[in-house]
Amino acid sequence: MDEANPSFEGFFPVPDWARHRRTWMAWPTDPTEMPGGLLESRVAFAHIARAIARFEPVRMIVPAVDARETALTLGPAVELLEHDVAHGWIRDLAPTFLTSELGRMKAVAWKFNGWGGRHIVHEEDHGFAEELVRLMQVPYYRGPVVLEGGAVQTDGLGTALVSEQTVMSPNRNPLVGKRDIEEILMNFFGIVRVVWLGEGISGLVGGGGHVGRFCRFLAPGRIALHSPEDPEHPDFRAMQDNVERLRHATDPFDRPFEVMEIPVPDAIRPASLTYAGFYLANGAVLVPKFNDPQDSRAFDLIAGAFPDRVAVAVDGEVVGGAIHHMALGEPEGNHLAE
Repeated sequence: MDEANPSFEGFFPVPDWARHRRTWMAWPTDPTEMPGGLLESRVAFAHIARAIARFEPVRMIVPAVDARETALTLGPAVELLEHDVAHGWIRDLAPTFLTSELGRMKAVAWKFNGWGGRHIVHEEDHGFAEELVRLMQVPYYRGPVVLEGGAVQTDGLGTALVSEQTVMSPNRNPLVGKRDIEEILMNFFGIVRVVWLGEGISGLVGGGGHVGRFCRFLAPGRIALHSPEDPEHPDFRAMQDNVERLRHATDPFDRPFEVMEIPVPDAIRPASLTYAGFYLANGAVLVPKFNDPQDSRAFDLIAGAFPDRVAVAVDGEVVGGAIHHMALGEPEGNHLAE
């Protein structure tokens, strides 16, 4: 196991609401991973990239063979970086970011095995996280386990949300127990309180248990949860279990969490749609919409949770609402500090 201990060096995780230097995205190239098909997904990625670019710079990684077509699709507002990339869900392959009280930046590059072997691990996937931090000129550590970026949520103050379904799955980390995971999160993230959730949203191959799709920190002590009201909804039992776990959990100071239950779309899909995949850009929150009766209610709740940000509704149908998984905020900070 890697003996690195970033927490002892004064580093802690950067929360979603920190300011960004830019957002990174990866142009989808693998039709097997996109629920709406490759062409439709590219249109959705372009629309969302342009929406984020209203608030901060966006850099899209795209294979050279697709660069010309991509440039025409994205327009001048989005910068292109020609580099091989196999998957559009950049957050799951990318590093996680750490900072210190002095604003020094570092990152952790975790292992990736194709969402537990459910998708092909392409040649471009190997070392993708390390290549990305080199492009950012950020010093980094190597994480000792398989951990996708969407599989953990932190508040920047010592609490982590993770799900048993993903982190403890035998096709990711078969020889690692809960105490091992908690120790790794403590060493690499400075986490002192791990909140274990159970099952995630249904119908997804690989990433259904990712907390980034169903349970998000809004602020320290405040959590949003994908929460069906209909007992017949395929996620109902799992989310009832998760809300009970959250209600019995506390932060490192033994304070209870405030849980905001977010409605789910009325439409039932093989893979559940979710509003919990919102994305925080500088001064803005991008909220997925699905042309569904619940859109306005969910939008108002999420917008109300971020009163100092501009709330923007973007079409999330093709990507299942997972804007957070397709966009990676590079935090501001002193990247070159060792």
